[in-house]
Amino acid sequence: MMERSRVILLLLLMTGCTLFFAGCTSPRMGNTDNTTQILQDYNVWADQQRAYNDQVSSALTRLGNDLDTYNHGIARDPPDIGLLRENVEADRQILDAWGTSSKALGSATDTFTTDTASFDFGSDGETRRLSGLLAQEMKIYTIDMSNAQQHFVDYNRDISGYLTQDDPDYWDDSLRMAALDAKAKAISSIEDGDTVLSNITATAHLLQERQ
Repeated sequence: MMERSRVILLLLLMTGCTLFFAGCTSPRMGNTDNTTQILQDYNVWADQQRAYNDQVSSALTRLGNDLDTYNHGIARDPPDIGLLRENVEADRQILDAWGTSSKALGSATDTFTTDTASFDFGSDGETRRLSGLLAQEMKIYTIDMSNAQQHFVDYNRDISGYLTQDDPDYWDDSLRMAALDAKAKAISSIEDGDTVLSNITATAHLLQERQ
């Protein structure tokens, strides 16, 4: 039977610990140099990331609660298969919403990359380097979190397949194991994303110091 786990809910707290706040790198009014424009573009991205984080947090909370329900329901004799299947379907819908938010964040990342790539930095090589680093880190974060969403989709698919049969004696344990593996990969991707998010904040602060 699937192990009892609180890791997802703990990750919810971890994901929120490095949230961006609009204005944390707010540029000086009237300054029109490249650094200021980059920070303005960054804050637009940060607003989108904050909305994305809200969606991810909601999904993680739902997944964590349904995992608890699964662990209780599966231990019953007989298991409450109907409830478990309902939760799997609800999880699928919230994972779809997460996927839509990932696309919006990806679009914001592309916009930042396109806008900053058009700047003429002249001899200011350090600002050019930090701008490129920030764009690269945004891309990595977007990929990590999109990977996490896909791994959870795989987890949801395998759990759904595991619960397909009405008689638990016919459940395919290989699907349960595949679901566990997908969940572990999702958690790892979220951890990677949280690390990159911290790096993004640090890079933005370095740019702010150059104003």
